[in-house]
Amino acid sequence: MKFDCAGFGSINIDEFWETSSKFFELIGIAPGQEVVQDIYWFNEYYPSLKIFGELKGIGPGGSAANTIAALRRMGFSTGFFGATGNDIDGKIDLDELGQSDSLHIRHTNLPSGRCIALINADDAHRDRALVILPNANNLADKASLDVNYFCDSNWVHLTSFVSNGPLEAQKKLVQTLPDKVNISFDPGAVYCRLGIKPLESIIARSRVLFLAEEELVTLMGPTPMDESISKLISIGAKTIVIKMGHRGIKVFQLNKTWFHDAVKPIRIVDRTGAGDVAAAGFIAGLILSLPPIDCLALASGTASKSIQGYGRSMYPDREYLKNFLANRQTNVYS
Repeated sequence: MKFDCAGFGSINIDEFWETSSKFFELIGIAPGQEVVQDIYWFNEYYPSLKIFGELKGIGPGGSAANTIAALRRMGFSTGFFGATGNDIDGKIDLDELGQSDSLHIRHTNLPSGRCIALINADDAHRDRALVILPNANNLADKASLDVNYFCDSNWVHLTSFVSNGPLEAQKKLVQTLPDKVNISFDPGAVYCRLGIKPLESIIARSRVLFLAEEELVTLMGPTPMDESISKLISIGAKTIVIKMGHRGIKVFQLNKTWFHDAVKPIRIVDRTGAGDVAAAGFIAGLILSLPPIDCLALASGTASKSIQGYGRSMYPDREYLKNFLANRQTNVYS
């Protein structure tokens, strides 16, 4: 099936909580962290969250799912491979990821993946921590992988899982796909904590590698950024995008570097998924054959728009993309 971009990653139900610094101290998690916990953690701390926090919304999430949802809303043809549970009614609209007959999503009897987004109400930048319970996502593995599903895609976007089964499926996929299929890879904090070796085959096949600045350090160790970038390029990554939040975004290629300031949002409501939408903006620019600096500008702008609402409520749409291209005096999209 022909897609502009197909995703392979977790599908989560996200809960968005505003809470005070006191709750972060109670749970021993700092804003900016992404941690994996189990049901025992939720049973222990969820009652306290209801005391210290305020639930602002429930909606769909997952890194690759967010990126694909943003691309679809901007008008691109999209698909998705993953797994979900028996509790998505009213919480996840899978049509956000693609037409129902073009999705390859395994439905299981397990609960869906869950992500608790804790937004620090005491922080002017409203930084947040993510607490993840994987659940059904663990079943998006080699047993359910259909390589042919991805073979006609222009791009395949990969993001992290908690368990080893889906990671092994992703490795098999990148080794099997024809060279004409472009790979983008956003390993996130979970995969970066594994170190470089388990991810090397995917990085070697990646046309674009997305990393937050702190994830680069986790993945490569406390070495200068230029040295880490050179190592990743030597492994095979063609383009490396470093997301630096409100300090902007950088792109590295062999002997070339570009930078774009963060676009100041009208208001800051929820930063959850902003990096995923930045990836969508950058991939959108590549699909449209824009130069790197324009891809960066689109990434920064789409990320800025996304944080003006909870979840996917303010994701960029087709009109946003048309306005961006019109302002850049570009006529490659209709």
